[in-house]
Amino acid sequence: MGGFLILSLIVFPLGLPWILTIINTINLVSKNKIKEDIIDLLIIILGIIFTILLYSYNSYKDYNIQLAISYGQTGGGGFYHAPILWNSMPTIITLAIIGIVSYIIVRIKKLDLPPLIIVLSMSGMVIGIILSMIWIYQISKNLQDFLNVYYLLFPINYIICVIRICKEIIYKFDNLQKEKKEYNNKILNLCSKTLNNSSTWPGLAILLAIPMLIIIVSILILCGQRPDEIIRAFTETSDWKLSTKISPPPIEYDAHYLCTVSLRGHKELVKPIRYGIRKNNRIVVNRQLCVANAFEDYIQEKLPRTHHFIRYIYDKYGYPISKHINTVRAADITYILMKPLEYFFVVFLYLFDKKPENRIAVQYLPNKKEIMKR
Repeated sequence: MGGFLILSLIVFPLGLPWILTIINTINLVSKNKIKEDIIDLLIIILGIIFTILLYSYNSYKDYNIQLAISYGQTGGGGFYHAPILWNSMPTIITLAIIGIVSYIIVRIKKLDLPPLIIVLSMSGMVIGIILSMIWIYQISKNLQDFLNVYYLLFPINYIICVIRICKEIIYKFDNLQKEKKEYNNKILNLCSKTLNNSSTWPGLAILLAIPMLIIIVSILILCGQRPDEIIRAFTETSDWKLSTKISPPPIEYDAHYLCTVSLRGHKELVKPIRYGIRKNNRIVVNRQLCVANAFEDYIQEKLPRTHHFIRYIYDKYGYPISKHINTVRAADITYILMKPLEYFFVVFLYLFDKKPENRIAVQYLPNKKEIMKR
């Protein structure tokens, strides 16, 4: 029973976005809607939450920052650089909010709004659709990583929701008995006839989206964003479809070691000190890693049987734990939890090793054995 509950807690959140997508698609093509209000509400709320959680899980960094990955890692959290330039995030978030809020306004009020407000809201939704399509195209390069597929579900569902609500309000408006008002001014007459003809709304929405976008960008420029921030947001990246930048090659680390995994934490905390060599690969090392390896080195040298037992226990229990440390926060916590053990290793080395600091200092150097002999 407990195993089934745990399995449900894992499978249900992963399956829910797909279920909502299927129902949303059915609602688009079917006359008999399935809990339309509830489904739309869940799509918006859960879409935002899933996107934020997934983005946070990956702990993305900009293209110019060197990543640390485990040996043989080809994707997943911590491997890809950010699909959106962090400095451009205010622009992208603003446009996303405009698109979502515009949809919510029309979805709730529908025809209880003046035609001009409906058209302006549709313009906001046009901006949301364009942003969604760019995002889908950007992510499409790395869909071999299954988690990246979840990035597509919210924008796809948003586009479906927008198409559905636009079809609904245009159809309902066409069937209303509209009062025809004549104006002396020819321009006002033309505007009145145009706005009272709902078939013109999509075209008007696209046209009005351009000046709306210009106004939004102008306000963002006053807040410190660049005029071409929308373009830079997706192109000043690496690893993605619209990327134009080349990132520095990643530094590899051995995911078998908790101390090594902890190096993925914030530099201010884990304090990397230099590069080292392990299995012919260049890795980043810090004091904690050197101390842990120096302790193992001493045990292996003086007590080989004890070392074999310790290594067996660690490989059995430590390695499975280290595989789940995939975020910067988790690495920070691991580093802190390993601190008492680091202090124990230091005390042990100072008690039994004649030159403890020498042994610590030479860890992961290519000529370690020759240095130790001097």
